[in-house]
Amino acid sequence: MTQQTLAGCSFCEAPPGTETGTAYTWGKDERVSHQICVDCAIQIRPDPDKRDHYACDGCGLVVDALAALTRFRVELGHLEGSLQLCARCSPGGPATYWTRDLEEHVVKTG
Repeated sequence: MTQQTLAGCSFCEAPPGTETGTAYTWGKDERVSHQICVDCAIQIRPDPDKRDHYACDGCGLVVDALAALTRFRVELGHLEGSLQLCARCSPGGPATYWTRDLEEHVVKTG
């Protein structure tokens, strides 16, 4: 199996040559990596106060099931952390494939 290398950011329209790091998530059998730009890597939305609700770090969409978001482990220079993104923040991108039943779990929009 050949892994495709993408230029720019996998989460936005950042052009090739943009400073990027690596975002990791799990594929079916192995860890999968995606390029992520600085702007996407440092975005954050606080989690909602209500227990068992989760927020998308990209748009603030609140869901009642963690499976409706895709979590990425991000390494960018000295920055390291995680992002939870919904399929709306990455249409046709890496978060789209792994999120499950987003619309069924939406509690409120961001």
